[in-house]
Amino acid sequence: MSDKIVKMVPFHCARPKGACKKCARLAEEGEKYCLISLQSSAQERARPMMTIEIDGEDVLTEFDLKKTFKNEGEAREYALKIGLEIPI
Repeated sequence: MSDKIVKMVPFHCARPKGACKKCARLAEEGEKYCLISLQSSAQERARPMMTIEIDGEDVLTEFDLKKTFKNEGEAREYALKIGLEIPI
């Protein structure tokens, strides 16, 4: 589908919050700017899901976490380099 940079608490699996040690550690660190790849497939693969606004409508979609950024500046620099918009 497409890539987006969003501010969120990152998690890497489709299990409920706290069920995975890596996801629990990420939750403790708090929100970060993240590069996600929105997915739309009929494959039987467990992916995390989120609601995101697309063309003014809220859409529930699967996504893959591709990258987390150390701070907003790093996220903005990356977005500018690859031509992505970043939410304010």
